[in-house]
Amino acid sequence: MWKQFVAFMATLLCAFSAQAAALMGFADSVMVMGEATEDYQEVMANYSPAIGHAYGVEFMRMRDKDGMLSSISALNYTHIFKRWNMPGGQANLWFTGGIGESHGDGQSGFAWTPGVQFDYETKRLYFLAKMRMVRAPGMNFDTAAVQAGFSFYETGFDETQPWFVLEAKTMNNMDPGFQLTPSLRFINKNYFIEAGVTQPFDREARMPRLSLMFVF
Repeated sequence: MWKQFVAFMATLLCAFSAQAAALMGFADSVMVMGEATEDYQEVMANYSPAIGHAYGVEFMRMRDKDGMLSSISALNYTHIFKRWNMPGGQANLWFTGGIGESHGDGQSGFAWTPGVQFDYETKRLYFLAKMRMVRAPGMNFDTAAVQAGFSFYETGFDETQPWFVLEAKTMNNMDPGFQLTPSLRFINKNYFIEAGVTQPFDREARMPRLSLMFVF
């Protein structure tokens, strides 16, 4: 399943261009983003009618620590609470949340996925912290994550800029519950592609991860 997801997202990346990495694009834009590992896949698409608001859909599929599969399909809303523009950098505080339906282990029911995110980025440094509830009947995949990274060098607007990003994440009912993922991220105008390895020092738990985002 995750290999099909990766192939689908790669095809989309080749077909469109996007803008800077964020939870929504510019006014009157569409954003598509996704993440894939063996045990977790997520796709979200939204439309931003005006700066600060976006409406869309999201789909998640998880395999928990007991090997059971669950999925959530939901309508999603994204809002930027605050943006700080600074000389050479920018910081943002976001809300994102979805309501929809879950399926898994013979159970189905109402699902909700509220979360908050803070990020700060300059041309050379990057930091992000986020928390998200992922709940449904018999389902709890609450997540907390911190990312930090740096770019290898400055580039022009039309050039690809490579970044190193390290993420530490906890996710309820997953194996492993704590995940460390070093990644290489490539940003060019309206898209980014990020490839990493989760638990790189554990041969049995090691798994690749791909994240993509683009705006058009």
